[in-house]
Amino acid sequence: MREMWTYSDGARTVKGYWRPGGGAAAGSWVLVDQDTGNAEDVVAAGEFSRRFRPVDVFADVPGLPGYLGTVTAPDGSALVDLVLDRNPFMLANGPRRAARPHALMVPRRPCDGWSSATAAELAACQTAMTVVAAWYRSLDGGHVVFCANDSAPNRDYLRDAEAASGTLAAGAPGAASARNPRQDVQHAHLHAFYAEHDRTENHESSALAGHPVLAEGHRAFRAALGSDAVQVERDSARLAAGLRAVAQPWGGNYCSYQLGVDGPLWVMTALGPSQDEVNRRLARADGLQAQPDPKLGGAINLVRPSLADTGRLHTAKQATADQRASFETFVAQR
Repeated sequence: MREMWTYSDGARTVKGYWRPGGGAAAGSWVLVDQDTGNAEDVVAAGEFSRRFRPVDVFADVPGLPGYLGTVTAPDGSALVDLVLDRNPFMLANGPRRAARPHALMVPRRPCDGWSSATAAELAACQTAMTVVAAWYRSLDGGHVVFCANDSAPNRDYLRDAEAASGTLAAGAPGAASARNPRQDVQHAHLHAFYAEHDRTENHESSALAGHPVLAEGHRAFRAALGSDAVQVERDSARLAAGLRAVAQPWGGNYCSYQLGVDGPLWVMTALGPSQDEVNRRLARADGLQAQPDPKLGGAINLVRPSLADTGRLHTAKQATADQRASFETFVAQR
């Protein structure tokens, strides 16, 4: 289930996977219920892309409540949007019980991973990273860690659309592709985690644990990772090709980790020891928990606070409004 993309025909939302046909057969799509995991229906190749579209929660970032701004090209066209995550990791840190921002960088053009981005989009992302890092520093000396969970292009759907239009090349590859199991949102995005400058109590975690819980802040991070992580050149002109080359043995899916704007960029498999370590570092830095996730086959995942509680949801919405105002003031003063 975690490796299937999500699709909608406007009336229902399902998981779906492409099942290759035997011999010269065109294959078909199996529709899977998101809650039960049970197969519900089968749709013929070609017909599927006419009826269903991939679900994209970042289809209209400027329309989201946490929208911060857009990095544009010289001709004014939008390249990368900045938006606040709707579920902040920390809402009550330190003596002032301050809420900390969690910004995302999202390419305006839909793509499943930064490995599919253009050089212009990657340069715009670097600009956004620099702005976010400076904004975090203005908030009590905060630091930033950048992480992404990216998928290769959804080749199954692209192939189906080509079949529907009659442009599918003869002898096109028939192997099914899988989504990064850690990528819940089917649109490339880069996380900018806020890390405290000093050890700071996370009062939300303290309330849950029944004793003071300290977020270690940036001291929880180191620039390097384990032997399964590969360093990639950050130059925007070569970055996408470098990401594709490194991730090719993993089916094109990968996770990334970068400490600060100038730190080395590390790329690793989604379910390996280095990505487990990244989640442990994030947990220690934020005063949260990291634990084995059965949905990831026991790989370590960061346990995010929930928005199910109406009180926390209200606090998160207020924090988003306050942080948008903070960012606007910061940009106006640059």
